[in-house]
Amino acid sequence: MMNESHSSIAPKRRMKIWRWIILIALIGVGGLILYRGWASTQKRSASERLGRGEIPVQISPVVHQKLTYSLVANGDIAPLMQVDLFPKVSGYLEKISVQIGDSVRQGQVIAQIDQAEFLQKVKEIEAKVAQAKAQYAELEAGTRAEDIRQAEEAVKQAQSRFTNAKLQRERVLALYNRQVISKKEADVSEMDYNVTEAQLAAAQQHLKMLKDGARPEVKAASLGKLKEMEAILAQEQIRLQNTQIVAPFSGEIVRRNVDSGALISPSTPMVTLVHMATLKVVANVLEKDIAFVKSGMKVKILTEAYPDKPFEGAVVRINKALDLATRTLQAEINIPNPGHLLKPGMFARIEVALQEKPAALAVPRQAVLEEGGNRSVFVVEGNQAIRKPIVTGIEQDQLIEVVKGLKDGDKIVVRGQESLRDRSTIRVIEGGEGD
Repeated sequence: MMNESHSSIAPKRRMKIWRWIILIALIGVGGLILYRGWASTQKRSASERLGRGEIPVQISPVVHQKLTYSLVANGDIAPLMQVDLFPKVSGYLEKISVQIGDSVRQGQVIAQIDQAEFLQKVKEIEAKVAQAKAQYAELEAGTRAEDIRQAEEAVKQAQSRFTNAKLQRERVLALYNRQVISKKEADVSEMDYNVTEAQLAAAQQHLKMLKDGARPEVKAASLGKLKEMEAILAQEQIRLQNTQIVAPFSGEIVRRNVDSGALISPSTPMVTLVHMATLKVVANVLEKDIAFVKSGMKVKILTEAYPDKPFEGAVVRINKALDLATRTLQAEINIPNPGHLLKPGMFARIEVALQEKPAALAVPRQAVLEEGGNRSVFVVEGNQAIRKPIVTGIEQDQLIEVVKGLKDGDKIVVRGQESLRDRSTIRVIEGGEGD
């Protein structure tokens, strides 16, 4: 009984499945027929339009709006000043008092070299200067009266000895001529005479020098020696001062290369100091923009570190000559950095407004055609596109100023103009005026 029931239900299910299959097939065939009919209609419509010569385009009106022509450039932010500090003298580093990131003020002592040898040298030269001063002062003061009296007494004594020697020489010579004494004794008397004569001349010359005072050349030599020693002293005092390494300007320490106890020389870089209160960027100006760039112009600076925070700077210096390799002119821009948010080495995008026109006649860049260095647009008149040459001015992003060739309210083709010729018949499609 149950088997008979199952056998009667199975054919009914199969029939129901076949009905669904046939229904789905009919729906598919109907959809295909409808699609082919729609496609055929579209093809006939397109063929009819092409037959009439209509070219689909999009248009836009010409309007007045504010345009700003800006110089946009990229560059690296650099410190206004940066120096590597080197010692001016050699020696052992006694102390270095700064670390990386420390702020220093102008004139602050950054490091100290051991001064012992330099102090000793200064004291030695000071003693020599004092000695040279005393000698020169003595020459300037002249000879003392007591010295002159002593010299006069020496002359008298020398004169007496010379007189005695002269008399003795005459007696001996007379005896020698009579052959009473030998030649040797006569020679001894002659020698005594010559010696006393020379001593008298020397005493007289010394007395004369004392009375006349020091010769000008002697005074000049003494003064020259004094000045030489004073110059050496000044040099040693400078060397002593140079044992202190001081900051030439206020800034931050960004690199430290030595530690206390190191033996350093004038070729040893100790620290790197940068000025952070003001930074700079160098922009390359194209030759066509040189006439617009002036000192004092405001500049907007954007960085990746602060994308929503523009910084303001100013053009402070403009080079006088172009770079022959790039045909650009360098302009230096200073950026105040009171909070030290900006760091040297950051990548910056700069924008300088070179020209502003509050009511420029502007068209989209995509509407402008270029051919042989000339620019033109298609202006819509009725159902035709008329090609008109234009003279353009400044450009901003996707807008171009038209200074000649169009008027306010003109409608121009902004899409599809590549297929147009002068006085082509057009049809405005969706997205343009006239739909």
